[in-house]
Amino acid sequence: MAKKAVSDEEIIAAILQHGTLREAAEAAGIAPRTIYDRMEDREFRALYMAAKNDIIRGAVFSINQKLSQAIDTVAEIMADKENNPATRLQAAQTIINNAGKFAERLTRDEYNSRAESKGPFDFEW
Repeated sequence: MAKKAVSDEEIIAAILQHGTLREAAEAAGIAPRTIYDRMEDREFRALYMAAKNDIIRGAVFSINQKLSQAIDTVAEIMADKENNPATRLQAAQTIINNAGKFAERLTRDEYNSRAESKGPFDFEW
């Protein structure tokens, strides 16, 4: 019986859809060794990483679109005087804790951005 020819795109789709390379190989109708061999190829690995990063980018974009709504919801719970005081306090703590994390992340990202924009001979005196 002739082996089924499977494109790189089909292999990558199977890998991204299934939890393990073994499951991906089974879904694509190929031997797991085929996937392991393809992963050794730099171009294939670059295609795989690009596809994986596209999925992650899409998820981050989706989360970011909902972030303002989530913050507004927590703020409404915190401000609603009819809510249980413990619930309001927990909402306030959630905002405070995450504000600190966001501020820390922003500071770190800004620092890294400045460091990356400087050339090897750009010194600050």
